[in-house]
Amino acid sequence: MEVVMVFKGRPPESWRGIPGVRAIAAEELGEVEGRFVLVVGDWELARRLGVGFLAEEEAEELLAYMRKRLGVDPN
Repeated sequence: MEVVMVFKGRPPESWRGIPGVRAIAAEELGEVEGRFVLVVGDWELARRLGVGFLAEEEAEELLAYMRKRLGVDPN
């Protein structure tokens, strides 16, 4: 299953190259049914869509954790 990280604007480059994760801008998001979606920094959008929410700081912590667990070089 793919995790979809949704950002208000353009997703940070740091999210590229994480296996199983797709980082997109909010306007690119289509149907959320059957997908694991986390909205970063926009509580209202997450609430409207009925999906998970992460503050920007929490998303950075998650990114660091995933990079460490997956052995993905941050550079």
